[in-house]
Amino acid sequence: MITLKDCAKKITEYSHEQFELRESFNIAYGTDVNYQVGTIISVASIAENNKSINCRFFIFSDVYSIEFLDKVELLTKKYKIKIELFEVDSALLSKLPRTSIWPVSIYYRLLAFDYLSQEISSLLYLDADVICKGSINELVSLDFGEHYGAVVPDVPSIQEKTYQRLNIDFKDLYFNSGVMYVNLTQWKSQQLTSKVFSLLLDESSSVRLKYPDQDALNIVLQGYLIYLDRRFNTIYSLKSEFEFKDKNHFKKYISDSTVFIHYTGVTKPWHAWADYPASSFFRDIYFLTPWRNDPYFDAKSRSEYKEEYKHKLYQGKYLQAIKSVIAYKYKSYINK
Repeated sequence: MITLKDCAKKITEYSHEQFELRESFNIAYGTDVNYQVGTIISVASIAENNKSINCRFFIFSDVYSIEFLDKVELLTKKYKIKIELFEVDSALLSKLPRTSIWPVSIYYRLLAFDYLSQEISSLLYLDADVICKGSINELVSLDFGEHYGAVVPDVPSIQEKTYQRLNIDFKDLYFNSGVMYVNLTQWKSQQLTSKVFSLLLDESSSVRLKYPDQDALNIVLQGYLIYLDRRFNTIYSLKSEFEFKDKNHFKKYISDSTVFIHYTGVTKPWHAWADYPASSFFRDIYFLTPWRNDPYFDAKSRSEYKEEYKHKLYQGKYLQAIKSVIAYKYKSYINK
């Protein structure tokens, strides 16, 4: 069975001199080089909005640049936090189901649970595209009891499709794995990493899993979870901007009480074409960090060019839209 001892190693850590380990609230991310900036801005958003909480962060990724590490060190000094970085050997996870949409890095959360359960008793896991805009005190004080963790049910459309696809009645409690507050004591004692990996490696079961890690987690953890309010995982897709053509559409989902915004979909707030009020929760934090002078990301993949085209068309930037669609067609041609 795959374990983190085989797949990852701690490479470095940065800690402010005023950080107190014994009173820390633990938060982890699994990411790759394409999502690292999203990850670190997520870290900054928690630190900025929760200055009274002693936060300890763990980042699991495949590779880090020297420039990235230097800026991480500056961030720890700014917010008086501790950040520990782990390098993952993703080749050892190659047997697990993956696609161009769901890369092997989706399993880093499972490795984080397994590895960190040897040291700590609870862990908040966040995807790289999750931004904090409120207090996490309610999570800090949460009592798990014997539950495996606390999660947020996914949106209604996903609930219905999941029932049809998996033929499992989750009672509208199928959860989104982008935000998980996990009882690592139970995770370790129940050997949950092994159970999830066993399901993923069983070909008769894995063929039904559209969202491999998320589906497997829902199946294994069903019946042992606490369910949190949607303000702890407020899902919003930036493609809504061109679909609804309303710059205030996001306010139907993101409110003053929202704690975590989860920017799902191809377009992320760090993309150059995502210049909307809905992206401000990410971008306002971005400008408080050592990344403030770095440009936002341009499209690179086929799916990004396709979405960039739709956004540019909606924004009235027609020449740029034409360039995006040409790049999309070219990527489609060479990928045949």
